[in-house]
Amino acid sequence: MLPGNRVADQLASARRFSFAGVALPGRFLDRWLNPLRECRADRPVALAGISLGFKGSLLSPHESARRECRDSLLRLFDLCAELKAGWVNMPPYLNQDNPERITNPGRFCSLEERLDALLLEQLPALADAARDRGVILLIEPVNREETEYLTSVDHAARLVAKANHPALGCTADFFHMQIEGHGMAEEIERSAAFIRHVHVASITRVEPGPGPLDFNPGFRALKAAGYAGWLEVECRKLSGPPDEVLSKSADYLRQTWRTA
Repeated sequence: MLPGNRVADQLASARRFSFAGVALPGRFLDRWLNPLRECRADRPVALAGISLGFKGSLLSPHESARRECRDSLLRLFDLCAELKAGWVNMPPYLNQDNPERITNPGRFCSLEERLDALLLEQLPALADAARDRGVILLIEPVNREETEYLTSVDHAARLVAKANHPALGCTADFFHMQIEGHGMAEEIERSAAFIRHVHVASITRVEPGPGPLDFNPGFRALKAAGYAGWLEVECRKLSGPPDEVLSKSADYLRQTWRTA
């Protein structure tokens, strides 16, 4: 979303629009990694973390695919340590990336229970590896159009609570939460102890500011819980030219957070 022909120019744009940092899109790692390394000494903003970029899913029906996913997460942890970025954000599986999925509960009472068990079996070693590199692994629930599993922050928080590891947390994404409609502020209040990261976007997934989504209740709940992490603008498009809308969005978020 940041304008600029080079990665260095995009980082400069983030600073110009008064953002404190950038999140790195793991799906496009090959596009930005070497240029980012080249401008290491001149970064004008912090590198917050990496979203996506891992292979496959920890919930694939095939152990070989699960192992590939775990290995790719380890590589992302290493990269975060190198870049001094703080987290890797991972939805456990996305429909678009995982055409082959587990579809029956097996010996478990429900499919959800089976998938929970499979995920929890793998998280401790991954969390240990993240901790050893000074990184947090974030579990992100997404909406029902993008996944058949893990669509609520409540569910993600229960998993993180069961894993009980300091290098694990969950991401609360306002866009996904408003689609699922569980009550954003109430869900944040219930899960606040495990929320380590927050994504924000408007209802149409443009930058925060335009549109009817009221960020105040969610922000109040986060503030009441003492949340002090990033608010990451995770939008898929912009409502207008970047030079016109991105600085307004940063100002809108700061003002809304102050007054919530």
